[in-house]
Amino acid sequence: MPLVVLEGLDGAGKSTQVRLLQGLLRERGFGCEYLHFPRFDAPVYGELIARFLRGELGSVESVDPYVAALLYAGDRADAGPMIRGWLDAGKFVILDRYVYSNVGFQCAKLTGEARESLRRWILDLEFGYNRLPRPDLSLFLDVPFEFTRRRLTEARQGDDRDYLKGGEDIHEADLSLQERVRQVYIDSARCDPGLQVVDCSDGAGGMDAPERIFARIAAKIAPLLERNE
Repeated sequence: MPLVVLEGLDGAGKSTQVRLLQGLLRERGFGCEYLHFPRFDAPVYGELIARFLRGELGSVESVDPYVAALLYAGDRADAGPMIRGWLDAGKFVILDRYVYSNVGFQCAKLTGEARESLRRWILDLEFGYNRLPRPDLSLFLDVPFEFTRRRLTEARQGDDRDYLKGGEDIHEADLSLQERVRQVYIDSARCDPGLQVVDCSDGAGGMDAPERIFARIAAKIAPLLERNE
């Protein structure tokens, strides 16, 4: 069964699109499983990633992106057997962030050939050395950056913020980094046909309605559904 990944900047509305996709799959009679990365409740790597994002291991600039990439890759490597088990059981698997999230956020901290070298290293580490299942399709939700800016400067609450312990996320707080992450995703999509960009704008520079964005997602996923029905 298909493995589909939704990628995007912080605050891009991935959770909403995951819920809509789950509803579509249920309507079509597919069994599905869902996982969000990073898994802050996971042993070993979850708390290390939380500490990194709280800035306890250093600033965005001071933590070597190869070291940060290893934390996120370790979390996914631990989850790999579970994902493979779901796929072997005939489940449709939805992931909120996966390997290209590591590429996007870590490679954005470098430039030129150093960026490209890290991109290749992460892909080889996660899909090669760690043998993670390759997605059938990865979709980057490309939202208007002004929407991202507004979301990340608003007060955000909820159980999914518990990892911050009242502090701020060093990735979310760095809007310049977020802009560079967006560019890494777009550049990566030009190199990899398995990573596709979903335009989330309304055509006038604003954010489109969730249902209209989901219609674009559903159109890209439709061939996978048809092949597996």
